[in-house]
This record gives sequence, structure tokens and C-alpha cells, in this order.
Amino acid sequence: MAYSLPRDVFLLLESAFNQDRDKAEIFAKAIESSIRAIDEKADETKQVVKAELYNELRNELATKEFVRAEINDVRAEIAKVRAEIAELRTEVKQIALLLKVLIGISIFGLTLFNPAFVRLVELIMK
Repeated sequence: MAYSLPRDVFLLLESAFNQDRDKAEIFAKAIESSIRAIDEKADETKQVVKAELYNELRNELATKEFVRAEINDVRAEIAKVRAEIAELRTEVKQIALLLKVLIGISIFGLTLFNPAFVRLVELIMK
């Protein structure tokens, strides 16, 4: 950025150097180049700070790829849990069927070995 001293500042410098225009111009150019150097250094520092801040924020924030990977992991976990639930339901159905068969066999056995039932069957068979 080009910077030049305002006219009233230059006139003030000229009066400070006892109306010596050459010395005032040299001093004004020195001031202007100092301001330019400060601006350039500030721009460089600004770019460095901006890059560092960007890198830190990028590392801190969740990126789309990271979020998608996490979502896919969660979906895989949900699929595993659903498969396990389906297996458990199948096992529960099998156990329920076995329980019904055992109850039926128990009832049949108790009925078959009941002395009153045995006498009833003997009377029917005669």
C-alpha cells in the first residue's frame, strides 16, 4: 500500500528543518518507507496468523469426511445390533416351541401315570 504524508505534516517537517525542503523530503520519505515496512510486516504476520488459525480450526472442527465415517460406523453398529436381535428372536421362538412341547409331554405324562386315569382307560378298554 502506497503511503504519503499529508501536506500539512510535510509543511510541519519543512518548518522543523528551517525551511530546508531537501532535508524535509528525505525525512518524509524515511517516514513513508518506515510505514510501508510496518504495513508489509503486518501483512506477513497477518498471513501467518491466518494460516495457523485455519490449521488449528481445521483440526478442531469435524470435517465432512470425519462425520460421514462416524455415521457409517454407527450404521454398521446398528446393522450388527439388528442382526443380533433377529438371532435372539429366532432363539426365543425355538425356546418357546420347546417349552410348549415339554409342557405337553409333562401334561401327557402326568395324565398317563395318574392312577385314576389308568382305571378309566381300563374300564373303557374292557
